[in-house]
Amino acid sequence: MEAVAKALHPDSKEKRYKSESIISISREYLVQVLELPFDSKSRKMTDLLKTFDGLDITKYANIVSQKLKINQDIYYYDNEHKNYYRGLKVMYQQDDQNEKQEVIKTIDILVVESIWETEGLSSAKGKKISHAFTIANKQALTGLKFCPHCNSKAFDPKDKNYSRDYEKHTIKCENNEGKIVKKVKLDYIQKPFVTHIMQNKTYQYLLANGRQHEFKPTQYFITYDLET
Repeated sequence: MEAVAKALHPDSKEKRYKSESIISISREYLVQVLELPFDSKSRKMTDLLKTFDGLDITKYANIVSQKLKINQDIYYYDNEHKNYYRGLKVMYQQDDQNEKQEVIKTIDILVVESIWETEGLSSAKGKKISHAFTIANKQALTGLKFCPHCNSKAFDPKDKNYSRDYEKHTIKCENNEGKIVKKVKLDYIQKPFVTHIMQNKTYQYLLANGRQHEFKPTQYFITYDLET
């Protein structure tokens, strides 16, 4: 939660946050996410943190986004290819359609996995843990160029079509005010969608030649041999 708190409260010229302030904010976020029945500064909270191992990102990523009303771009490090990549994108989902539309902030988090060897156990039996960090500059980290409007779509400057694709997307994204607009592109000619028929090669041939009216499904008969 410290990484989330730091991402939502970055340092600026007007204000710089001390470590104690970030920890205090992260405690408040933890109470909110886990819906704890006590205050973040209470003795019960202090006792809880003594044995608290952190949050499972696969389980709580969506919960954090919903509770704090944020979007998350979560990055990982690829040991094989020696580069950073976005492995998870978590979007805040509005529960009520009548809820007032507001700008949802997107934060960038880097997750680094490691092995923690417990006492008396070999490394093979060690407990796998992850550390989360706030990303201050994801373009410098990943080497990719991100759209300044949606802050999500990434482009590789080394790609030969980089300039064309980047310009095309940024113009379209600016017109959409940085919002992701999904459009369904329908076929010019309507086609029937009947999976169990369309997979029939005979019907495919007849449909391609405009002779689908000639299609006659195979009829099967069940006979019974009754003896008295």
